[in-house]
Amino acid sequence: MKKALLAFSLLTMAGCSSMQDLRKEPASNSYQSKKQIDAVAECILGGWQEESQKYGSVFIQPYDGGKTVFTQSQLEMVDLISDGGITKIEFRPQGGLFAYRINSRIKVIERCI
Repeated sequence: MKKALLAFSLLTMAGCSSMQDLRKEPASNSYQSKKQIDAVAECILGGWQEESQKYGSVFIQPYDGGKTVFTQSQLEMVDLISDGGITKIEFRPQGGLFAYRINSRIKVIERCI
């Protein structure tokens, strides 16, 4: 039983991508906003945190002159980068997530831009 549990744990962990791995793939959704980067990032953070009971914790951190909002285990992430007064937003979910979860995240992003 212990061996089976260990094998399952290793397979589960192997399926998780890091943020760097997710960034190697093209964004599934890209947006632009004229709003300030901090306002958009805080809005996305707050919107995703409203669903933290269902989907887990949400975090924000600096990234390459911008911000990244991401969920526990980096299942979804949004990079926000300032480019000449425009905030560029790139959403990247890990593969295998249910469409309703991804759509819920996208609705928050679209509401915030």
